[in-house]
Amino acid sequence: MTQKILIVEDNDNNLYLMEFLLHGAGLTTCKARNGLQAVAMSKVEKPDLILMDIQMPEMDGIEATQLIKADGLTKDIPIIGVSSFASGESRREALAAGMADYIPKPILPAEFLPLIRAYLS
Repeated sequence: MTQKILIVEDNDNNLYLMEFLLHGAGLTTCKARNGLQAVAMSKVEKPDLILMDIQMPEMDGIEATQLIKADGLTKDIPIIGVSSFASGESRREALAAGMADYIPKPILPAEFLPLIRAYLS
């Protein structure tokens, strides 16, 4: 069975790049455009991994992660934060919210896929 990744991203260019890389690696994706959609889709789609943008409209990635991790149905899904705010403080905030890891933008393909594979194995 193909593994599924929920990409939560409001920027079309970033979404395209992540989908392109993941599809090229033989993975299935579904997408949400904000944190509210991410929380709902995590229950419906039951992804193997979530890539969560931090800064989004309607609900940011930190709040969405906290809600996903507080739900018994979705608490075990690993979430990797993806953000252009790559400071040490934003990384600590993401990890404190329950994210398993953190990828800075712009995404570097050579580092992106090995990290994703590590969480899917």
